[in-house]
Amino acid sequence: MEPAIIRARDTLMTRENYRSYSSDDYIYRHDVGDQALYSVISRTYDFDEHDPVRVREAFDVELKPLGFDFREHVYEDDGRGSDTVLAWTSERYGVTVHIMVSESWLTSMNYYTGYLRSDGTSTNPQKLADIPGREPEWFAEVAEGTES
Repeated sequence: MEPAIIRARDTLMTRENYRSYSSDDYIYRHDVGDQALYSVISRTYDFDEHDPVRVREAFDVELKPLGFDFREHVYEDDGRGSDTVLAWTSERYGVTVHIMVSESWLTSMNYYTGYLRSDGTSTNPQKLADIPGREPEWFAEVAEGTES
């Protein structure tokens, strides 16, 4: 499911329209009685994209076939434009993709899970899976300002 989110993100966010990020991908551990539950939260990316229809189409192509449900809410501003919150959720995967598309600022995107049991594929459930493209190939040099 993460590769689908990454593919959708990469159709919208490019080296040219990327502006900033906050946090890093992280897996939290939450102990409940004698069991450990885990929650993943992705890095939040901010980039220039102001068309909520285009954003929705890019993510619908990837997430609807996986059974994600979609919600949208538009917040009208005082004459400066609107902010549109788009959210895709999957009860099956326990994942939410959250995107805020602003007419007057940047689009902000991240994804996260609720508290889930480890699937047992890793001896260290707090270690992020090695998923190609999780971080765009151009990201490190652009984020560090070392572009050539």
